[in-house]
Amino acid sequence: MSDRFPHYTTDYISGVMSLRTPQMASLKILEDILRSVNLSKAMDLRQTLGTVHAKYPICSDFERDFLSLTFALATGVGKTRLMGAFIAYLYTQFNIRNFFVVAPNTTIYEKLKRDLADPSNPKYVFRGLGCFSSSPEIITGDDYRYKPLPPFESDIRIFIYNIDKFNKEDACMRRVSEIIGDSFYQYLSSLPDLVLIMDESHHYRAERGAAALNELQPLLGLELTATPLISKGGKQMPFKNVVYEYSLSRAISDGYTRTPFAVTRSDIDFYNFGAEQLDKMMLQDGIACHERAKRCLEIYAANNGQRLVKPFMLVVCKDTYHAAWVERYVRSDEFRGGAYRNKTIVVHSKQKGAETEANTRLLLSVEDPENPVEIVVHVNMLKEGWDVNNLYTIVPLRTAASQILREQMVGRGLRLPYGKRTGDRDVDAVMLTAHDKFADILAEAQRGDSIFRAGNIIKAEDIVPEKAAKAQIALLHPASSVREEAYAYTSLPCSERLDSVIDKAERLIRNEVSQNAPNVPEHAVTDQAARKAAESLISRKIVESVAAQMSADKDLGDVFRDNEMPLAAWLRHQTARAQADAQAKFIPIPCVRIVESGAEEYEFVDFDLDLTEFTHVPLGNEMLLQNLEDMRDRQRIQGDAIDFEGYNPQKVILGELRQKPEIDYEKCSQLLFKLITQLCNYYSNQYGDNGLRNIAMMYKRDIGGKIYAQMLRHFYCKNDGMQEEVVGVRAYNLSQSYSYREEVGLFDDFSEDIHSVLFTGIQKGVFSLAKFDSREGELALARLLETDPAVLNWLRPHPREFSITYNHGRFYEPDFVVETEEVIYLVEVKGEDKLNNPDVIAKKERGIQYCAVVSRWEQERGGKEWRYLFIPAGQIRASSSFAVLVQRFCEL
Repeated sequence: MSDRFPHYTTDYISGVMSLRTPQMASLKILEDILRSVNLSKAMDLRQTLGTVHAKYPICSDFERDFLSLTFALATGVGKTRLMGAFIAYLYTQFNIRNFFVVAPNTTIYEKLKRDLADPSNPKYVFRGLGCFSSSPEIITGDDYRYKPLPPFESDIRIFIYNIDKFNKEDACMRRVSEIIGDSFYQYLSSLPDLVLIMDESHHYRAERGAAALNELQPLLGLELTATPLISKGGKQMPFKNVVYEYSLSRAISDGYTRTPFAVTRSDIDFYNFGAEQLDKMMLQDGIACHERAKRCLEIYAANNGQRLVKPFMLVVCKDTYHAAWVERYVRSDEFRGGAYRNKTIVVHSKQKGAETEANTRLLLSVEDPENPVEIVVHVNMLKEGWDVNNLYTIVPLRTAASQILREQMVGRGLRLPYGKRTGDRDVDAVMLTAHDKFADILAEAQRGDSIFRAGNIIKAEDIVPEKAAKAQIALLHPASSVREEAYAYTSLPCSERLDSVIDKAERLIRNEVSQNAPNVPEHAVTDQAARKAAESLISRKIVESVAAQMSADKDLGDVFRDNEMPLAAWLRHQTARAQADAQAKFIPIPCVRIVESGAEEYEFVDFDLDLTEFTHVPLGNEMLLQNLEDMRDRQRIQGDAIDFEGYNPQKVILGELRQKPEIDYEKCSQLLFKLITQLCNYYSNQYGDNGLRNIAMMYKRDIGGKIYAQMLRHFYCKNDGMQEEVVGVRAYNLSQSYSYREEVGLFDDFSEDIHSVLFTGIQKGVFSLAKFDSREGELALARLLETDPAVLNWLRPHPREFSITYNHGRFYEPDFVVETEEVIYLVEVKGEDKLNNPDVIAKKERGIQYCAVVSRWEQERGGKEWRYLFIPAGQIRASSSFAVLVQRFCEL
């Protein structure tokens, strides 16, 4: 053991490297094993296996001539980063300096070189670690014959090899080298601290590869793979040396990947379709999913100030002839009118020369928004290491459809384009068309380990093409009054043609004023002279733009030009009026910043334990006898009945919970006592007091973990000591872009799910369009606000309108801002079932604090007071008035 880096514990390394939960768990398991065995090349492997098996029963054989442990982590969780954590831990705690990393193919080999060797690479795995005096020395399969090995200047050396090159170079590696005075193979095998790290280790189980790795005689082997299976005689056999498995279903459930959805068609017998008919249907449904994802990504990027992610669709074919047919079809006019003729590439092993180079270049840059490719046609599977984050639709045509293959296909589309889930269902999704295999996927969805869930099934016929719209400032005036005023202002004689000119010019003015609102400088909010100058400049540009558009109109241009003098004067007048209306609509929202962070405090919301998660039963009286030399030799014998008299289950469970870092016994002792009592009563009623004590003793860690997990769901961060100050006011309200299926007036009924409905005709709102998440809550309040005489303006804020953070930097997006003569209200509407949700409580407390800060600032300047309104959705009725809601539910 090394004592040079005592603070480099697994917790410290996990924190510095920001390891995810499964990565941290893997590192902890490695620590647990290595502190329990005598790590050396001379170790007794049978005895070591017994020790490891006792701790991790799923490990029954190392399957190699050395201690080798498999960590089976799902695609997208971060195996390369875990590799770096392993290296840092072994170096700092065991002084291990030599690591041999094996890659299964050229793609991963090149990726590992960048991630392990290049500090400028954003994915450099050792970033933040201070244990190395200089960067690790990298020796690859391309340069091992030319690099001097001993002595070396860096703290550690990492040998990176492609397994194919490793096998091909076998003879060269065994020749004596003048540089090192021995063969490279012999030199490596003689190193007392060589650790072998096998990426995608299911590739290294064949006899030749396994033998070559055994001959390296490493001190330790660490295997990383998402599929711990090996094919033998047509069967998939699981690895026997797995010590930790983190499945794809868990990764999806825990939010480390996108969520897969299966797309099918209902009430269709697919066996009545010919092969080509079915292929065409799946391609058409796949491209509908793709086009929907494309629109959703564009809107998400526009609304959230994020980079644009350009999605693509992967079509998996059974052979090259099939791929050629698919290519002809998707490039034809029959497929979306030829829209994808120049947006499709085909990639397979039989391509030659320039075609291969061009398509490979396009494939490798498929994430680039400038790359035109939106459909990639491929035979069978793309290899591991092709890590893209913009694959949103997968269409497997006439391919084998085992669960493993489905997981491998879907795995290519699970990486998160923004590094984490966004909360937007469509941005966080990947679609798999599964028409003829739908029954299989539906059966999978019923199992706990499935990557699909029963709720993640979409019917293709429900994928209605969505439209997009950008909200504009609500500057609505009846057309008749606009015309009447225009004729009075210009003294022009009335005519149908002039009516059309006036109507179109008015629309153009409204659009231009709305689009130019962001061009007003921020300091103009409080500086009237600056606002007037800015608006004057913008007004001239708007008038020039509208006049140019009207003059160029092929139907109305001649009428406009014939009456240009009086109409130009009216354009200036109407633009000034629209700007004044826009200014009246504007709700100034102060921006705040934190000037003193203060001390954070954590609180648990009171709740009752969900006892359905507790399924333990008292342990039987059997004893297991295990032969440590022969792992297949085990037997069970009946033991004496266990008496747990005198054992205090409440105290034991409390002891487990008090070890958790977030639990302060002094602050939450009442909640802890309540939860533990509920659990003990539950088990005591089922199994009696001795059964309760049996369960508490045998399963205390799991019981503590389950209670703790439920407590975290009712846990939030409170910060009373934080101080904020107002740093300015944005000169305009942010407009949103919306996707929708149905467009209705604010007071009209609708047939679609409310999340797909765009509401129009809003007059009191800042913007004329809006969407809502609930009929009884948000929509009901919007209808009330639109008709209540006390309300001047109301706003559905853009996600980035406020800069209110809570719970370690999460952003709070209020539901409404409502302006009256005296007060501006920050309004939150929540269903009664969420009123005690810790996340809701945390947001409410931050909203109240925001209103207090900006109220003080506004009052110093003679502005309006801000107050926080928290309304239970069920309390908003058609007969409600806003004043009564304020009276009942105002928090500040």
